[in-house]
Amino acid sequence: MLLLVRDRQEAVTMTSTMTRALLVCLFLAAALLSAGCTEQQSSPGEAMDTKFRGETAGYDDRVEFRFVPDTDEPGTYSVTCTIERDVSWGTTIETRENVRYENISRANPIEVVVPREAPSDGVAIEIEIRNAAGDVLHQSRTSVGPVTPVPTPS
Repeated sequence: MLLLVRDRQEAVTMTSTMTRALLVCLFLAAALLSAGCTEQQSSPGEAMDTKFRGETAGYDDRVEFRFVPDTDEPGTYSVTCTIERDVSWGTTIETRENVRYENISRANPIEVVVPREAPSDGVAIEIEIRNAAGDVLHQSRTSVGPVTPVPTPS
């Protein structure tokens, strides 16, 4: 009978030791996960959280659209956009699909310049910017009206 008790005590001690070892392994795995050791690495300028800010400048002869990333690290991005003239009618003048822009940063933003035939031309751009992995980072539609007010016939 003593032999059985002794084996049970050893079994309880062994189970307790295994439980502790398992808990230590789980704790270490949790610590590594929270430290970011398993996080996917990305190339510079291609971070998933890169945001873009749109800027627009309208002149008599052109409209300049700029899309500025919130990073100083140069990156490569893919742009798909539709450019329209006569915004109220929505006449498409150009479509660009998956145009690659390299070395884009805060100091070197994506720029799209649209010539105006007359200062009264309205211009619009609908744009989608993706990183090299294909993740959409920015989508917007921006329109610019005439430089000077055009009188409407009554």
